[in-house]
Parts: sequence; structure tokens; C-alpha cells
Amino acid sequence: MSDLLHSARLAPFQPETAWSLEGGTLVERRGGRERRFDLAHLRRFRLAMPRGGGRRRALMLSFGRRRVAIASQSWRGPGLYDDRLESFSLLVRAVAAVGADLAPHARFETAGFKLRDAVTLVAGLLAVGAGALLMLAISSSMRGMAIDLAARMGFLLLLIFAGAPWLPRGEALDPHDLPARWLP
Repeated sequence: MSDLLHSARLAPFQPETAWSLEGGTLVERRGGRERRFDLAHLRRFRLAMPRGGGRRRALMLSFGRRRVAIASQSWRGPGLYDDRLESFSLLVRAVAAVGADLAPHARFETAGFKLRDAVTLVAGLLAVGAGALLMLAISSSMRGMAIDLAARMGFLLLLIFAGAPWLPRGEALDPHDLPARWLP
């Protein structure tokens, strides 16, 4: 068994979940079930913290279609949580360092609202609206107006996509030197 072990009870009727790092593999054990995640296949490492600070943290790891979430607090009862940030910090730092070495193309970032995601959502809604107006133009007697509005929405889409590369991507993390404010 590894010395890098973190455990937390995630929900009232679930057994405690334990995560450990064994070589280049993250092992998740919940009751009698065990899942293994090879860190060489890590694609995204996202660390979350509440805006107001506090000692709650969460780590989301993506391995292609497989995902794992690790929480820093353990459920003890209604509204009661055990703080296990120390073992969580040790495990997260080790996973980040090993994951960066084994999967050099993985993205290490903070979780939260990202402007780029919101702009992509708006662009998708604009595209659906433009498509609906073009479909309306086929069956409507106001064909000119529908095509004119769809053309204007299409122009807005071009402007949005032209500006998208300059939108901030969120805070990137250095996996070998994670900030102390995120993991004390």
C-alpha cells in the first residue's frame, strides 16, 4: 500500500472512498470496488476551490472518457464534514507531478467559470437562431427579412469566432509547483 493515501466519504449511503497513488497509477477504492487510472493517459487536471476561500477543494481528472473526482472533505452527518485537506494536498501534489511526467500533453488548470465557455455557448445559440431563421425563410412570405436577419447573425458569428482566440483560457497551473493558496 502506498503512503500517499486520501480517503473521504462522499455521500451518506456510500462507503468511504480511498484514493492512493501506486507507481504511475491512481487507484480508487470504494467498498469492494476498485478502479485504476493510468496517469500516462491523463488529459485534464482541474483543481477547484470556492471563491470565498475556505478549506474545501476538489480535483477532477479526465482520462479520455473516464473521469474521477476527489474531494478534500468527508461527509460525517447532515451539515457536518471532516476536514482532510492535508492528505488531499499531499495526494494532489503527487498526482500532478507524476501526471506531468507521464503525460506531458495533459492540461493542468483551475476549475470555474471561464469566459471562453460562455462565448462558445452564445455562438452556438446564435448559430441555432440563424439556422431557424433560414428555415423560416423557406416557408414564409417574409423571406427577405428572415434572410437579412440570418445574415446579420452570421456576421456576428464571424466576429465572435475571430475574437475567440484572444479570450482568456483560465488560470494554468504548473504541475511541479502548485500554488500554496490552492493547496496549503
